[in-house]
Amino acid sequence: MDSEYKGRVSSFERISKSVRLINVKLTSPTEIEFEPGQYLALLLPDSDKVSYYSIASSPHKVGEIELLVKEDTLGEGACYLFSLKAGNSIKFKAPMGDAFFRQDCGRDLIFAVGTSGASYARSILHYLVEQKRLGQQQVYYFMGAYHEDELMESDYFRQLDEQVESFHFIPAVSHDPEYSGEIGLITDVMERRLLDNLYNYDAYSAGPEGMVNAVAELLMEKKGLKSDCFFSDLYSKK
Repeated sequence: MDSEYKGRVSSFERISKSVRLINVKLTSPTEIEFEPGQYLALLLPDSDKVSYYSIASSPHKVGEIELLVKEDTLGEGACYLFSLKAGNSIKFKAPMGDAFFRQDCGRDLIFAVGTSGASYARSILHYLVEQKRLGQQQVYYFMGAYHEDELMESDYFRQLDEQVESFHFIPAVSHDPEYSGEIGLITDVMERRLLDNLYNYDAYSAGPEGMVNAVAELLMEKKGLKSDCFFSDLYSKK
């Protein structure tokens, strides 16, 4: 069951052209428990509205949370978060979501996210790194964006790709012909790069609803992924 939390913004970091990583220290309660891959409901001030954001940090950081926030002049939540300064307070309810990481599955893993869904995979992958579990199974991380400068923490994940033999970071852009990596929709790249029999895989996906639906269709109808091994929380950021 979700509970209400209060926190204080401690830092901002721009990690791509239009995305900030916001660190929030918890003040009441001072610790939080959640599963990697869950999300929260940000309570907007002077309003009964909420905006939903995946928790971008690992559950190991019990006294704080991190959020990846994409600049959006039409989104009330993004406008509010981008207006904050270090020291400002926020309120939210958490944890929420059923598409969290199944820690005891022991299966190989696929992550497929768009720019707006990268925080979902980030929480799980950082958790695996901190648990020293990255490398125990095959992990494919597909990140889709329109342009190269929208890819988030690509240097970090490319370094992991080089260091961990079984971790494969595969970013792709769809509207940047000068990009030297994979070009096209993320589903097209996944179709080219993945095996045709994914019976022993779990897949986690987040991003625009159309993209998530296309990923699910590809994996289950063409690649042999079992339907109960596909995880995604489709929710609207208001």
